[in-house]
Amino acid sequence: MSLVHLHLLLNHLPIIGVPLIAALLLYGIIRRQRDVQRAALVGFLALAVLTVPVYLTGEPAQEAVEHAPGVATALIGRHEDFATVAMWLTAGLGVLAALGLFLSRGDRPVPRLVLGGGVALSLLTVGVLIPTGYYGGQIRHEEIRTAGAPIRGIEVEELPGR
Repeated sequence: MSLVHLHLLLNHLPIIGVPLIAALLLYGIIRRQRDVQRAALVGFLALAVLTVPVYLTGEPAQEAVEHAPGVATALIGRHEDFATVAMWLTAGLGVLAALGLFLSRGDRPVPRLVLGGGVALSLLTVGVLIPTGYYGGQIRHEEIRTAGAPIRGIEVEELPGR
């Protein structure tokens, strides 16, 4: 398995995982279930760890495809910019989750500030992961690009096949 394949395989984990774990955290908060809250924190921590190889395999993936036919090189930079922010936000979720797990060890509840911060930070992270995946998917998949329409700040002429 190449680093490109690993990037394509792993990049879906934060995009799908963060909103699902955020929903789990909200459920745990609403139902006041400490075990569910802690499970969500463990999930955020795991995603933070898994996001590092996603980010680190991005550069080899770029190098492998940037000169291939049908690749929208204009979108690579946009994807990379969002990916950097998404990686740091996901890392922040991991740090917050680790703090929450540490503070709630034993019979102690997860601090409300950690729970609220987790919900807020996860929503912000989802807001950055969406365009990260959007631009990443369009780099190589011309079939999902809007025919003839510019993509926020990128002229149609810059896209291959136009």
